[in-house]
Amino acid sequence: MALRVPEVVERSAVRLLQELLEGPRSYWALIRRGGEQAAEQIALLRRLLAEGLVEYDGRLFRLTPAGEEQARALGLPAGGARCPACRGRGLRIPPQLEAVLEEFTLLARRRPKASPEFDQGYVTPEVTVLRVALMLERGDLPGRDLLLLGDDDLTSLAAALSGLPRRVHVLDVDGRLVDFINETARRRGWDHVRAERYDVRDDLPDPLRGRFDVFFTDPVETVPGLLLFLSRCTEALRGPGAAGYFGLSALESSKAKWRRIQRGLLEMGYAITEALPQFQEYEIDEVLDRGYRIVTKAPVPLPEPDVRFYTSTVFRLELVDEPRPLLRGPVPMGRELYYDEEAYVTLP
Repeated sequence: MALRVPEVVERSAVRLLQELLEGPRSYWALIRRGGEQAAEQIALLRRLLAEGLVEYDGRLFRLTPAGEEQARALGLPAGGARCPACRGRGLRIPPQLEAVLEEFTLLARRRPKASPEFDQGYVTPEVTVLRVALMLERGDLPGRDLLLLGDDDLTSLAAALSGLPRRVHVLDVDGRLVDFINETARRRGWDHVRAERYDVRDDLPDPLRGRFDVFFTDPVETVPGLLLFLSRCTEALRGPGAAGYFGLSALESSKAKWRRIQRGLLEMGYAITEALPQFQEYEIDEVLDRGYRIVTKAPVPLPEPDVRFYTSTVFRLELVDEPRPLLRGPVPMGRELYYDEEAYVTLP
């Protein structure tokens, strides 16, 4: 029998109430699990505080008696349904890649520090190797030519450590990362791994057009910027049957933005074969000190993050038509490449 609820409660409020039924949570934990754009989540928290459904003790949010009553009236269970073994990803690192994770973790400690100038924030080493596991499991890595557009996470090196791809090519605007990848490849004797400095606003180098079987990119999250990244990657693919992967957050991208991006993907000739929510989690430093809006717009004073609050969905794409990039040639763009009104963990 369908549950009768006393009033209409929006999905984001239901999710927050259910999360708090499990126990007190920090602002950062609620932001991580909320699944909505940051401004919407902050407005919801502010409203629930004002309505007396939740309270805050300076560190944690918890349900008030009125909040518990509302949660019970909605019939919410205390406890989520996510798989604890894979943390909801639906994938784990196979034994074949366990040594890769160990070696990559040591290697990644020497990379340059993330720079907010380029909207950098590294995923964890585990997530980087899980990307390799995902491409392996989907048949997109063994014997393939792989393009990385932007690689502060060093997915190129994790893929090379696996010994699976035929060729790995990196394009990145950060010369520090390009030098690090090339020097690592030189020391390892990897003549099939190469990085070159490239600004996505420039025309794609002619030798790279139509030369790759698969791409992975974790792009900026403005609509014009993200479609530019995906257009460059599309131009680099060989044709139908080629695949691509990219990340997109809920925290800095509303559902309206998601729809605009999905329309662009369809126009470029892709089928969206998978969307793996919260597959990627990021290590972001100096959150309280950098002036991010996720802090300055918060409804309460905040402590340092106690969880990795920034996550993103990984999309897998497959070309079913000839590639049709939406943008070609030089595309002049300033800071709007990185920043829009929905950016809450990106600086203007």
